[in-house]
Amino acid sequence: MCVCLCVCSSVKSQPPLGFSSCVTSILSCQLFSIFAFATCGGYSGQMKVRVDCADKTQSNITISFAYPFRFQLVHFNAPLCERKREETVFLEGDFSTSAQFFVSVSVFAFLYSLLATVVYFFYQNKYRENNRGPLLDFLVTVIFSFLWLVSSCSWAKALSGVKEAVGNKQILFLMSACRDSGNECSISDMPLWSRLNTSVVFGFLNFILWGGNIWFAYKETGLHKRTQRYPTRILSEKQRSFSQSTVSSKAGHVKVITAPSTRCVWVWHF
Repeated sequence: MCVCLCVCSSVKSQPPLGFSSCVTSILSCQLFSIFAFATCGGYSGQMKVRVDCADKTQSNITISFAYPFRFQLVHFNAPLCERKREETVFLEGDFSTSAQFFVSVSVFAFLYSLLATVVYFFYQNKYRENNRGPLLDFLVTVIFSFLWLVSSCSWAKALSGVKEAVGNKQILFLMSACRDSGNECSISDMPLWSRLNTSVVFGFLNFILWGGNIWFAYKETGLHKRTQRYPTRILSEKQRSFSQSTVSSKAGHVKVITAPSTRCVWVWHF
């Protein structure tokens, strides 16, 4: 009597790439980066001021400003309420450094995410060659996480300064006619800040997204693989010793044939 038993163990597939292989993560990085620099870099606002002079004359002033928020270059003509004379008024403040830094980080993050997509789909073998791709991916992800944190905090602080620079009190204080108690000034239209507030939110969301990808990028580096290699080797040695002891104890009755490529074991019992 001969009984044949075939035992096959499933081969675990290779773990997916970290940051570069996760398509959802790459698309999220691209979209969030686009939203960040689009809501900040494409912003333009305006406000309207109404001036009622003591001599019953009325003037409406429109003040327009836009990215990169160099307010020292923004000017408008305001009435002096004296013989129809006018003065040129300049806004105060320069917030271009923080705004441009935030937009630059957004653009470069988008370009890197686009490059990671190309590498994942077309150059995956070169990505894993000599472990240089995963290490570079890990370092760049850490750098961008830090840049997103710094740029978002800097831009959030600059945005509060932008709001103060074009606030009601500041604008009315800059106009000579509004400092005269005999004249009346009022703000009839204020700029919308929802778009710039959204850019700050997307900045911190990008920081969270890139910071979370640090772990997945680290898993693809050689450091992580070396820490995972030793437990697997010990387990395989234990399994090998167990199989050899079983065969030696029943050498006259069992014949074992192992197929390493398929990890299948055929056992004949006579």
